[in-house]
Amino acid sequence: MLASQLAKIVHGQLVGDDFEFDHVAFSSNDCNAGTLFIALPGSKTHGAKFASQAIENGATGLLTDVEPGVGSYVLVPDAFEAVKELGKVLVKSYSGKIVVVLGASGKTTLKELLRSLAPVRVWSSYGNRNTIISLVTDLFNERESALSAPYWILEFGIHDKKDADDFLAVFDPYAALYTSLGAEHLEFLENVEVAVRTNLKVGLAAQKRFALVSDEFTVGDAVLFGASGTSAWFDIGSFTCDGCTLGTLICDDQEKDIVLPFWGKRSAQSVAGAAAFWVSEGFTLDDLPWENLDTINIWGRQQLTRWHDLLIFFDAYNANPESMREFLEVVSEVPYGRKGLVIGDMLELGEHSRYWHRKLAHWLKRSGVQYLILVGNEVKYTLQELEKVDGHAIYVEWYRDVETAKSFFMIPEDIELLGLKGSRRIALEKLIQEVSEVEF
Repeated sequence: MLASQLAKIVHGQLVGDDFEFDHVAFSSNDCNAGTLFIALPGSKTHGAKFASQAIENGATGLLTDVEPGVGSYVLVPDAFEAVKELGKVLVKSYSGKIVVVLGASGKTTLKELLRSLAPVRVWSSYGNRNTIISLVTDLFNERESALSAPYWILEFGIHDKKDADDFLAVFDPYAALYTSLGAEHLEFLENVEVAVRTNLKVGLAAQKRFALVSDEFTVGDAVLFGASGTSAWFDIGSFTCDGCTLGTLICDDQEKDIVLPFWGKRSAQSVAGAAAFWVSEGFTLDDLPWENLDTINIWGRQQLTRWHDLLIFFDAYNANPESMREFLEVVSEVPYGRKGLVIGDMLELGEHSRYWHRKLAHWLKRSGVQYLILVGNEVKYTLQELEKVDGHAIYVEWYRDVETAKSFFMIPEDIELLGLKGSRRIALEKLIQEVSEVEF
């Protein structure tokens, strides 16, 4: 595409010589020959600060809302709005069905299950790239493949109250699938009610809605999954010590015995949600490529590795109250006698942080663990609350940061399972880098 063509699409002005690009990036580190560098305003600095680095890496020009002082560029009033305009053009050219996965936790897992079990070709967003910027970037860079796929499977994360409107301004969802709804990004979403309502707004625009059964929040007229008597659910038989879940998938009048290569009730019921969607599209359970489940490997989510007789259960890509509660449910369910945990701060909770970290103490008391390491500033509230909560005895240590914990913490020899969960910035992987087979 020529920069002059882009300028017309995004209502901008070409400054300097016209230039051609075939892919886009919003990080200067991702730029190479033929890249359009999209310089966006950030929380601390503007991307235009890295314009010279982007051009050194091969970028042919920029899209930005400030003058970068280097190279040729398309100048727009608002770079984020310009990205949305580029996304609208891509979506307008697409004739397939857009499926979006939403929720407070488990989005990436459900999205990967939808992709893996797809009986037809799909284009899917990558990893946890779930913002408007990353979705439009990936779609543009793979537009030839994406535009010819019958389905797009997109994960979208709600971080701010305006995110739902931004998504709907670009995408026209055919179906919306919800995982759990609850406390997330409360630093920006004010409270749980706002977080839930903002997620639901996207689903209201879809023709089809599917939702995991919840005791707290409902999704209007959605097809429910994940509990006996719903459209689809996974009847769990047992959990194995090597990280598998055995059971029977029941979807409408169909049944199928399956071995899932991961633990947990929530993840198992996400399989049911993925199956429910594809069955609603006219496929049978036998049409779905179940062998693809073995290829799912999401960094930082339910990764298992052994160190001598210890099984390390690493699920610390990120953490909020919903995902923490689900993680502790898994830990309490799996068939190990002596269990330990390393729990880091749950971040982006703003003024609600103290409440949820105190609530965490109650969940920990019911988790069945004997050994607990707390890492971070916010979990000191968890430590204080643990002293007040009745329940089984837990040996507890607290460290202000992961570097201090790395210097002092020792894993008791009798612990059989060690689980790690915390927000990404806590960097809990540093505690097990030297003893883990997982690459961090």
